Amino acid sequence: MPSSLAIDSSVLAAVDDLSLVAKAVVEGFFDGLHRSPFLGYSSEFSAYRPYAKGDNLRHIDWKVWGRTDEFYVKQFEDDTNLRCHILLDTSASMDFGEGDANKFQYARTLAAVLAYLMVRQHDAPGLILFGAESKQAAPALAARHQADEIFHLLTEARAGGRTAVGPSLSQLVQTISRRGLTVILSDFFASEGACEDLLRQLYGQGQEVLVFHLLAPEELDLPYEGDFIMEDSETGEEVIVHAESFQEEYRKRVGDFCDRIRRACFQLEIDYVQLRTDARLDLALMAYLEKRSAF
Repeated sequence: MPSSLAIDSSVLAAVDDLSLVAKAVVEGFFDGLHRSPFLGYSSEFSAYRPYAKGDNLRHIDWKVWGRTDEFYVKQFEDDTNLRCHILLDTSASMDFGEGDANKFQYARTLAAVLAYLMVRQHDAPGLILFGAESKQAAPALAARHQADEIFHLLTEARAGGRTAVGPSLSQLVQTISRRGLTVILSDFFASEGACEDLLRQLYGQGQEVLVFHLLAPEELDLPYEGDFIMEDSETGEEVIVHAESFQEEYRKRVGDFCDRIRRACFQLEIDYVQLRTDARLDLALMAYLEKRSAF
């Protein structure tokens, strides 16, 4: 499993179960946070505060009143059952990256971690897979074993075929009728304009959207020397490249591509996070929690 999960590597080496990894990541993440800034992520009692006019009297702690002669209200963290759809790119281009930084491995693990976190918050996660084909793998449900269902589907998922951001995915997205949060995990290597159409559709349906733009370090840095062959993993097309003479142009093109996706998100008021697959997953979790706090 990815070393970027910030868990002891010896533990990860012995774990081949997404459910155990997800639980370890999320619980370890929360252990390192002070709870108060994140009021609202479960239905557990959190803290007391002085009573204010208009507060629900049912939340007054009468035992505290009996001891102090002061009114204090129990604060609880919300239980909203927010519908959260995870859209995972399963196209062949996602199966790229050396070792732990493989994009699909990273994305699949992040999807599992997010599903566990959503269930922990009493939200309703769902999973849509899109690659050569698009399918609603798991509808958004606030069920006790929903995370286990998603873990199983993610374990079985494989990357392959061309990115299909088209009619079949659009039809699936149309079924997301209730306002909620949609999280997209993708490298966005699709035909120009296709990803922007997806973002516009989600925006038009009133969804809050969080984009994780996943790229492997090699895709950003091109850390190669001499002549080598670049192959399109989706089409098989090959190009011979001399690294030193091509690096500057390559990095410019990658930068322009990332800027295009970022601008499309900005114009639609969609949160955009570029994630290198050698980055710690707590960066993604923090971005998700910040977005979740808007509800």
